[in-house]
Amino acid sequence: MLICLPVYCCCAGRPSRSNARFVNSTTKYNEETQIIDIKLFQSGVWESQYFQYKKWHGFHQVDLFFDAQQLKVTGSGFDDIGMYTIDGVYSTHSRRMGLTKTYQAGTGNLSENLGHKVTIQLEWNRNTNQFEGQWYVRTRNFKGSGDFTLKLNKQQLPILPIYEKV
Repeated sequence: MLICLPVYCCCAGRPSRSNARFVNSTTKYNEETQIIDIKLFQSGVWESQYFQYKKWHGFHQVDLFFDAQQLKVTGSGFDDIGMYTIDGVYSTHSRRMGLTKTYQAGTGNLSENLGHKVTIQLEWNRNTNQFEGQWYVRTRNFKGSGDFTLKLNKQQLPILPIYEKV
C-alpha cells in the first residue's frame, strides 16, 4: 500500500504517454485491419461528454477542424467549466487522437476554471461509433482523470466563395 501511494501522487492527473506517443502507437485491432479511415476525422460540430464527480457532464458542442496535411486538430467550445480551445494530433492509422483542451480563465464556473489544461486521449470505437478514452487534469486544486467521449454531430459545410454583383 505504501509503495502504490507515491506512484499515485506523482502520476495522478497525467497520462502514462504523451499525446504524440499515444496517437502513434497501435493496438491489435489497428494492426489487423490495416485500413486507413480518413472519414472518421471530419471537420465540423462534435459532441463531447466527460465523467467527473460520479456523473456524466454534457453533451457539449465543440467545433473541430482536422488538418489532413499536418495531421493536427484545432477547435473551440464551451462546457460546464468554461470556454476553451483545442489543439492536438491524430492518426488515421491508429484511429486515435490526443487533444489538449486549454480553458480561458474568467469564463464559466469561476471556482473550477483556473485557465488550466486538460489532456484527452481517445480511440475510435467502431461498436459505439464514437471516440472514447480518458481525460487527465493536474492543477493546484485537483488531480484526476475520467472517461471522455467525442462524436461527430454535424458535418461542416464547405466554405463557398461569395460573389458580389458589380
